[in-house]
Amino acid sequence: MSVLTKVFVVLLTLLSIALSMFVVAAFAQQENWRLSSESWRETALAANAKERTVTANAAIEQQRALDRHHQDVATIDTLQNNLAAANDELARLNQDNSDLENKLTVKEGQLTTANRLSSLLQAAFNREQESSTKLSRRNSELERRNVDLNSRVKELTANMAMATSRVRALKEQIASMSEDSAGGKVAQIPGGPGIVQAHTPSVSTGAAPSAMSSPIRAEVTKVNGNLASISVGSADGVAHGMKFLLYRPATNGGTPQYLGTLRVTRVETNQCAGSIEQIEGEVRPGDSARDEASFALRG
Repeated sequence: MSVLTKVFVVLLTLLSIALSMFVVAAFAQQENWRLSSESWRETALAANAKERTVTANAAIEQQRALDRHHQDVATIDTLQNNLAAANDELARLNQDNSDLENKLTVKEGQLTTANRLSSLLQAAFNREQESSTKLSRRNSELERRNVDLNSRVKELTANMAMATSRVRALKEQIASMSEDSAGGKVAQIPGGPGIVQAHTPSVSTGAAPSAMSSPIRAEVTKVNGNLASISVGSADGVAHGMKFLLYRPATNGGTPQYLGTLRVTRVETNQCAGSIEQIEGEVRPGDSARDEASFALRG
């Protein structure tokens, strides 16, 4: 094979290779063009859809704007009507204000006159208030005296009730002693050796000053039949044989209730006990007691 032939074969081979590469590149370029064409078509379709959407939205917004414009026109008309009514109302109010200013001027004149009258009334009121203060002080003093008098009246009422019961008991004792005297009985009263006298009811006055100065008051602590205990004893000056009037204090301004007489038969330091005589009511713990001697000498 000659050199020229070899060169030709080599060139032919190179051309074949170049042609193959060109064909492959052409097919690749064609595929790229196809893909690009499809992409452009999709982009164009999306752009068309977007354009249609934008156009529809623009139409909707335009319609909304038109509706708002109509509403604004209607609102403006309404506001203009309201403004006209407000102007009319303002004119009426201005007229009313003028009338009120005239009335205010008249009222100010009347107020000035009323202030002068008020000053005169205030002076009179101050005088009346001073008189009322004096009367209040006087009334307070009278009320205090009235309370003291009421307390005294209650105490005297209790004393009267107990005195009535005591008088009735003394009358019974006198009647009993009169019967004994009618039967020829006599009692010996200490008055001198060998002296015998007819018994005469009397009230001993030897302990009067002590009874008057310090009456013994107590409270019933225990009751058992005709026996009772009270809350005072020898430390309070209680002695064997003393008598205590038993009563129930008054409630709601009433009269104390006389219950009977306690004769002391047992004396301790801070309490004593004895038998209940001349019973006129049920004696209960908590009832009050007072020595008979101080009650009799109180007057």
